[in-house]
Amino acid sequence: MNVYIDYPGRMARIRKEMAEEGIDIILATREKSVCYISGAFVPWRSYALVSSDGQIELNTLMMDAERVKSESWLENVVGSAPTMPGFSLIEQAISRIESWGCAQKTIGVELGHSPRLAAGFLFATEYEMLLKGLPKAKFVNAVDILDRVSAIKEPGEIALMKRAAAICDAAQEVVKEELRPGLTELEIAGIGELAMRQLGSEFHWPITGSNEIASGERTAYTLCGCTPPTDRILQPGDNLLVDLHSTYGHYYSDLSHNYIIGKPTREQDKLAKVYEDAANLLLKKLVKGARIGDIWQEMMDHLSSVGYVQDTLAAFGHGIGIVGHEWYPAIVNNEEFSHLTLQPNLTEVAALVINRAGVGGMRLECPVLITESGNEVLTKTPVETTIIDI
Repeated sequence: MNVYIDYPGRMARIRKEMAEEGIDIILATREKSVCYISGAFVPWRSYALVSSDGQIELNTLMMDAERVKSESWLENVVGSAPTMPGFSLIEQAISRIESWGCAQKTIGVELGHSPRLAAGFLFATEYEMLLKGLPKAKFVNAVDILDRVSAIKEPGEIALMKRAAAICDAAQEVVKEELRPGLTELEIAGIGELAMRQLGSEFHWPITGSNEIASGERTAYTLCGCTPPTDRILQPGDNLLVDLHSTYGHYYSDLSHNYIIGKPTREQDKLAKVYEDAANLLLKKLVKGARIGDIWQEMMDHLSSVGYVQDTLAAFGHGIGIVGHEWYPAIVNNEEFSHLTLQPNLTEVAALVINRAGVGGMRLECPVLITESGNEVLTKTPVETTIIDI
């Protein structure tokens, strides 16, 4: 699938944000920032250096630099060698900043924290090296710049995300046709992964290491939204959640769907109804101008009114985009995100986790594009629970 990505326009948006914050050069180290700037899959500790006067350099591990260069739109791609004196990543960053005449200017770096294990924020030791190597520079935290720019998608990005979403939908259909008692969670994960790879998915992206599959009592762990598969065997009467993750053109999709194996009990029916009503309410709330803090509060109020707030994970979405982009902005109740409003062309995974001990658990994840008039759910798999006849 050939799509046009306006990389010069992307750099112009980054530089506009830099100018507004008085930053002369950005040293981006997070995975999503490096991939967003380079347009390539860059899995190693790397940096993307962007100056206000038009210079760009990508530096990644030497053993992968040639491959990255062949996939990136950038011409200036170099390699680092942590075992060679003077060729470590930060030593090369210092050298390049000096050669670009920025050793006494304002340098933006990416400082912070994330629930993702390998987000790529600057390490404390790296920051100390920069302070020592560039003593006359002014360092500022520029993490918001790439967050803001990458959150709003251009047409080519949306096209890639729609293809990734279609892959998840099709794989979910394949899984549904294969479901039967006797399969293990690991086998179900493999069925979904094989289907996605056959349809063009490039990369299994979650830090959990697999499609997330849970059955029976494993769906009902308290406030649990993370379920790597096990060798547990699917049984009649089980709740089953199938959470698939595709990547296409370096862009993610994320689709979780719920099943019940055989005739549901009265308690399972009630849980499914509560879940479906809450999921549909959440999807209606994801519109232009909606404030994240308000969405969060309205969802908590609704779930409290139906008696399930104590069974619900108090988080209702996360950002999604290029490789590494799985957080900003999250629909949670904190100072970082509560004040933000949803904007057109922002992509957000609507998320809902309701787990009731002794009954089962339900999980919604689906990518949503915010539009001028409302939203578009990029996946087409229905919210409603699928009953598997046995």
